[in-house]
Amino acid sequence: MAKFNNDQISAAVWLAVGVAVALGSLNYGLGPLAAPGTGFLPFLAGCAIALLASIGLILATLKRHAGVGWTPILRGVRWQKPLLVLAALFAYALLMKPLGFVLCTVLFIGFLLRAVEPQRWPVVIGGAVAAACGAYAVFNLWLKTQLPRGPWGF
Repeated sequence: MAKFNNDQISAAVWLAVGVAVALGSLNYGLGPLAAPGTGFLPFLAGCAIALLASIGLILATLKRHAGVGWTPILRGVRWQKPLLVLAALFAYALLMKPLGFVLCTVLFIGFLLRAVEPQRWPVVIGGAVAAACGAYAVFNLWLKTQLPRGPWGF
């Protein structure tokens, strides 16, 4: 019988990552609270990761004592949907410049809503247009970032 379960292993890895990030950020200086230094935000992020991983490790250890053991990670994994999403992401990246941000985002979200988790057409069209308009509003209008313009100028 295995000594650890899957959750214990993953929580221990994330605990190590959190501690490494927190310790590595000390090299950049935390600074005072009124004027935080470069390492302040990475330090907080590392501490948050370590804290959440510690909670996960405790819960996983309690599960282990209740009899939950190691299970093969890839048993029963269905690859069709993850591969569809990966292909869609590559297409999104390749088509962004020629089609523009808005049109490419509409097509990407529409594809995900129809092909990955099939929705009705009104939901697909409405969700894709709403997501693209919302992303455009956040990135272009609010944050003033430059987005690729499509053949129609937006």
